Amino acid sequence: VVSIGTWVQGSKETENSTAIVGNWMDLGGRGVDTAWDYFDQPAVAAAIAAHGVNRKDVFITTKIPACVGKGEAAKLVDADLKQLNTQYLDLVLVHMPLGFDCDGTWAALEEALQANKTRSIGVSNFRKSNLESLLKKATVVPAVNQIGYSVFGHNEDTIQFCRQHNITVEAYSPLGSPGRGGKSVFTDPTVTGIATRLNVTAAQVALRWIVQRGDVLTVLSSNQDHQANDADLFGFQLEDDDVAALDKIQEQMVVV
Repeated sequence: VVSIGTWVQGSKETENSTAIVGNWMDLGGRGVDTAWDYFDQPAVAAAIAAHGVNRKDVFITTKIPACVGKGEAAKLVDADLKQLNTQYLDLVLVHMPLGFDCDGTWAALEEALQANKTRSIGVSNFRKSNLESLLKKATVVPAVNQIGYSVFGHNEDTIQFCRQHNITVEAYSPLGSPGRGGKSVFTDPTVTGIATRLNVTAAQVALRWIVQRGDVLTVLSSNQDHQANDADLFGFQLEDDDVAALDKIQEQMVVV
């Protein structure tokens, strides 16, 4: 349900991908979310190896940058395998629906799936319209759509379309983007009020809201205490009124 992201730019909560992954492994976390254009995959692989965790117990997600065409996408999957020092990937995503050939790019991922280079394939930052276009020629439905998704903003049309087509929705930036000028769950009165009543943190409330909506998420922090807090989402339950209140605070912004 919860993976750790390794992107370190633009966040006050990260030091480097080695610290992020190392602390996560120490806590027992086994989901790791990286990408070709995070430029950290060798470090991620080294951090996993340094902790002696069995490969089958780790779920590695990576991403190819965009719709780069069939040939380039195939090369990138092979490069991901090499950089991550693994014989297979657990999930490969198309990072965003930009570029010149999403259909060819997806066909390359379908072939990688058939060749057992990855166990699942999906997309990231795809809106409903992007998914509709992709599904016209796809023979494999994306397993996952990873999108920006928090109490402050989420694209409900995209989320509902994914649910209708059995595409798992995975939230990134699930606490919003305070490091990039966005709102913070730690100062929002609705979130903090619920947290105080339940004796949990504001972050836990915001993350639990996503889980209770039936979706999964990736978090980002190199601080082990914060990682532990973010993963501790199953010892409490939001009431229906809490969920409804959190639903209402999203800003009417365009996100995917």
